[in-house]
Amino acid sequence: MKSQWRTALYFAAAIIITALVSSAVTMHIYNNKRGDEVMLPASEYAELTDVMALDEVMKSIDEYYYFEAPQREQLVKSAANGMVASLNDPYSAYFTDEEYQRYLSSINGAYDGIGVLIGQPTEDGAEILDVYEDTSASEAGLLAGDFIVAVDGTGVSGLTLEEISTLIARGNGEAVKLTIKRGEESFDVDVVSGTVNIKRVEHFLYNHHTGYIRISMFSGNCAEEFREAIKDLTERRMTCLVIDLRNNPGGLLKDVVSIADTLLGECTIVTVRSNGGEEEVYTSNKKGVSVPVAIIVNENSASASEILAAAVQDNEAGIIVGMPTFGKGIVQTTRRLESNGAWLKLTTSAYYTPSGKSINGTGVTPDLEVDLPEEMKSTPIDKLDQEQDAQLWAALDYVRELAGED
Repeated sequence: MKSQWRTALYFAAAIIITALVSSAVTMHIYNNKRGDEVMLPASEYAELTDVMALDEVMKSIDEYYYFEAPQREQLVKSAANGMVASLNDPYSAYFTDEEYQRYLSSINGAYDGIGVLIGQPTEDGAEILDVYEDTSASEAGLLAGDFIVAVDGTGVSGLTLEEISTLIARGNGEAVKLTIKRGEESFDVDVVSGTVNIKRVEHFLYNHHTGYIRISMFSGNCAEEFREAIKDLTERRMTCLVIDLRNNPGGLLKDVVSIADTLLGECTIVTVRSNGGEEEVYTSNKKGVSVPVAIIVNENSASASEILAAAVQDNEAGIIVGMPTFGKGIVQTTRRLESNGAWLKLTTSAYYTPSGKSINGTGVTPDLEVDLPEEMKSTPIDKLDQEQDAQLWAALDYVRELAGED
């Protein structure tokens, strides 16, 4: 009961702080009315009485609360997190400035971290999709397919991907304790943060003719890396192309639009519609890649990955191979709060495929549905046995047949 009261009081206290500026404006209007009869609009009156009630709660906490109350900064943070949580949106979040800087670092190509790629969290926790080589995570024995269920004793159930990443983030040389679930086994492991350097795009040729590009995330220098990959493969006379988006959790809208612009000819890439109904249409105005294309996706391909897959599918620029994607068809915008320098990330719009469909909650359905055996799904994409990778072979067979390759 005490815990519930404390949470409620924290929430109420910080709303007071957030509302004080609005209160001051309202009181200024109030005091500048002429005469004894002051008539406030109903909305302003309600706002004023709410602020007065919350102010009374704050004073009661200061004067009567038995236990030591947290500092004002923590009250604000707790209340802000509570307000965002009340939206019931797993993608909206509140960050202190320090937390936000760590979050930005985690999605760049070089950062201080432990060296894992985690997917969108589920009720089982946050699945580790990849463990980068020569990092503290690989040295600690973490494996793709492990689930992170707690960070320093804090359970990750109900948290967003960004919140979990922020919890894990540490300065160089600092340790974080992860609770890992591996099959039926659960254990704790301490992992020391270090400098992680990541290329988001890898490419090579199969049999001297078939291009292959894997994009692990739409962040960092991925757009430039993709352009360089296309240039290199074209100069080496590729005749067909497979793009692997499996286990790609998404990233930045600007990066996927840039990559789609490089890949596709003149067409619509995606339409982003705001909560007010305004639309922004992103288009490709380049020549594009003039060879047969296949995109491989799976259930962990999310957000920006789905934008690219849907753009290729709807514009009939290639075939989608694999399993239905995650189904995140909404866009978040981050803005800095002038009052305390913190950051608020809110879902502000939804994206629609070139054919006008929303895939939020449903995902992109492949043209050619191919699954992997369950025992292979926990293996990082670049570590899969190519001879057993049915999704890769289905994509290769498709593009090679169109290109007239054996």
